[in-house]
Amino acid sequence: MSTQGLFKLGAVALAASLIATLVCIQWLDVPIARFFFAASGHVSGLANAFGTAEMVGGDCLLMLVLAVLRVLRGSLPPFGKAIFIACGTSLCAFMVNDYVLKMVFGRIGVYTFLGNLSAPQFHFFHGDRDSVFPSGHMVMSAAFAAVLVRLYPRSWPLFAGLLALGAFLLLIGDWHFLGDIVAGIFMGGMAGFLVGEIWSQHGRHPRPS
Repeated sequence: MSTQGLFKLGAVALAASLIATLVCIQWLDVPIARFFFAASGHVSGLANAFGTAEMVGGDCLLMLVLAVLRVLRGSLPPFGKAIFIACGTSLCAFMVNDYVLKMVFGRIGVYTFLGNLSAPQFHFFHGDRDSVFPSGHMVMSAAFAAVLVRLYPRSWPLFAGLLALGAFLLLIGDWHFLGDIVAGIFMGGMAGFLVGEIWSQHGRHPRPS
């Protein structure tokens, strides 16, 4: 894809994501959170298995395994390289989100807000890693998925389904507002697509050895 095409795609995705996020924050986030509040306790155990710490650990472990295979075998197949790149992108997106974006937006969690509906949702430039906007789960997942979808386009139904399932679980567990999820998908998806595009260009035009 040309640079101009990437710029146009990014601009359209940014505009659509911004509009969707604002709509969610203004009209959808709180009603959806209230709707799932009663059911959230039934899936609370999933937080222990699919927390961001576990996801980071999974990425790191997978990269370590691939690195060891690379040393032992002397090379990795293209799909192994793609997985390695996807994991690295997911981790980088997580770091930017948790240590920059969450600090900037400072959105309080669902349970905290539902306990005091008069409290402001956003505390700009006063956030911490417990802030929920954008969703770290979706940033990591979308970044990983977007790399592989860019390199293996036929895989998009699989990853679209997994992202949809993940988004539903985050909503039903009241871990995130819908707006957090939309923003997370955009941030992670754009990061993953960009890295996948760079890697794809590298594969088509490798540097001479």
